[in-house]
Amino acid sequence: MKTARTPERRKGHKAVASYGGERVAVTRLAGMLKTARSAKPRQMVQVVDENGQHMELPAPLADVMARAASLMAEGRHVSVIADDEMLTTQQAAVLLNVSRQYVTRLVDRGALPATKVGSHRRLRVRDVEAYRLARDIDRDRALDELASLSQGMEGYGLGR
Repeated sequence: MKTARTPERRKGHKAVASYGGERVAVTRLAGMLKTARSAKPRQMVQVVDENGQHMELPAPLADVMARAASLMAEGRHVSVIADDEMLTTQQAAVLLNVSRQYVTRLVDRGALPATKVGSHRRLRVRDVEAYRLARDIDRDRALDELASLSQGMEGYGLGR
């Protein structure tokens, strides 16, 4: 199987894209699910087994499948985790793309909720995702502010 590095690799995401029928099928499925989920009124998504039996997918499952297919079409790895699943600090660090020690400091400061199981900290996936989302929003806001300050000061003076 051939592999290629995708732009996400440079952003700190581990991503390996495969070529061939699998990637084409996932890309096609992502398009089909996106079309079906965005139709007004929403169309039902059905799956057909090898015996020809049809089954309608619940809307939340179709949404998860559409998101997973889109990410896989981009060559990214996908895993489905229940939002009440408990993670180790190392697993949380991987999701946040930071060090385990940094996660421990976040927990100790109270910035990230966790529970102790013996001497080990455990974090809920939904708490880690909420922290990641808030962090990303704050970072984007700060970058926008820096960009506007730079424009207000006529950039870096490149046009002179």
